[in-house]
Amino acid sequence: MANMKGKIVLSRMAGEEILRLATLGVYGVTGLAPVSFAERVSHALSIPTAPRGVDMQIHPDGTIEATIHVRLQYGLRVSEVARTIVSQVRYAFSSMTGISMERLSLNVVVWSIRIEHEND
Repeated sequence: MANMKGKIVLSRMAGEEILRLATLGVYGVTGLAPVSFAERVSHALSIPTAPRGVDMQIHPDGTIEATIHVRLQYGLRVSEVARTIVSQVRYAFSSMTGISMERLSLNVVVWSIRIEHEND
């Protein structure tokens, strides 16, 4: 297998989906928030669309910069949940893509805090 030729290309959409799914698996994250103006308008008008929640840019030098927009659970320390998101999501992204964690710059934007009700 040492003579394999070719390359693997990761699309922005695939990278965003990996980041999105990894983020939703972090304890304390209740959902993702809209990224773009169009998503915010759709949300305000109650048009049923799932917010992307992730904006990722792949730079020519191979580094990746991503911003994740989240909603968190009430009662948890925001800074701890944000650090956990960065740590776990970077690890999951690196393990799934083979791209080193040092090449991924991750920003977390907390849009809101939600109170979870037992009957919901």
